[in-house]
Amino acid sequence: MEKNLKWHTFEDMTAKCYKTLDNGNMIKECWYGAFDTLLEIIAEEREKHPDCFGELAEIDQKTENKYNVQGWVDDYFGKLNALGDYDRIYKDGLRLIDAFQWQQQSPAQIKLRVMNAMKRLGMKDAAQRYSEEWVGQEPDDMNGLFAALIFGDKEKRE
Repeated sequence: MEKNLKWHTFEDMTAKCYKTLDNGNMIKECWYGAFDTLLEIIAEEREKHPDCFGELAEIDQKTENKYNVQGWVDDYFGKLNALGDYDRIYKDGLRLIDAFQWQQQSPAQIKLRVMNAMKRLGMKDAAQRYSEEWVGQEPDDMNGLFAALIFGDKEKRE
């Protein structure tokens, strides 16, 4: 597989994310831009090779861990949470979940972040439906069952 030149951009942006001090919009734009660039790379690679990067873990495997994508993604959502940027957690969490097949690893942590963001954005009924869908799709997933307990009882949520 030939190397997508946007990997250089992603590498530069992620390095900048860690070096930039918490000074409002500049740090947000750095992290947002790197995340968007990552998803662009994935989309471009899939145009050339439809089976490419079917799993999040596959990115680190195929790039020999050069970019520590999984670690950076965890840090990204942690940074968004620290900034209280629940709208972006909600939107980007769903984008990330939709981007992969999730057969080798579970998206449970991301789903929980999305549901927490929904709750904080006042989307309590949507969070309840999301948890119910999760349990319906994966009835043995303890994380989904836990989420359904938290978000499923409408009287406790109000």
